[in-house]
Amino acid sequence: MCVHVSAPSDRFNLEPSVIRIPIVPGCDPRLAYGDLAGRGVRGVVLEAFGVGNMPDLPQQGWMPWLRQQTKAGLQVYLASQCHLGPLNPELYRSGAMAVQMGVEAGPQMTPECAVVKMMLCLSYPDIPLGLPLAGEL
Repeated sequence: MCVHVSAPSDRFNLEPSVIRIPIVPGCDPRLAYGDLAGRGVRGVVLEAFGVGNMPDLPQQGWMPWLRQQTKAGLQVYLASQCHLGPLNPELYRSGAMAVQMGVEAGPQMTPECAVVKMMLCLSYPDIPLGLPLAGEL
């Protein structure tokens, strides 16, 4: 008996141009990552410290780079490098500044989950990033 199996098909589209960026002390994102939006990256999951903190002095580069990239249309989700605990970036000046720039923060997702969720949300703009779809939040 011969069984015909059809080729698998995608159940939904995912936008592949999303990357994860951990915030590393002493790393200037202007030099390390440059103009991501100009290179076609559509989304970034930015892995901050603790509840959503990051270096905020202009010479460290994170805030100027983030401002430039969000103005260029890059969608940014703020995640934590911590495995447990809430995300509350407004507790620190840098997190509050990021949120004011349009960076989405919370509810807390693992960075891996946030990447896939952003890939989905970029393909389907009507789906908000903070909306739980499968128990991921």
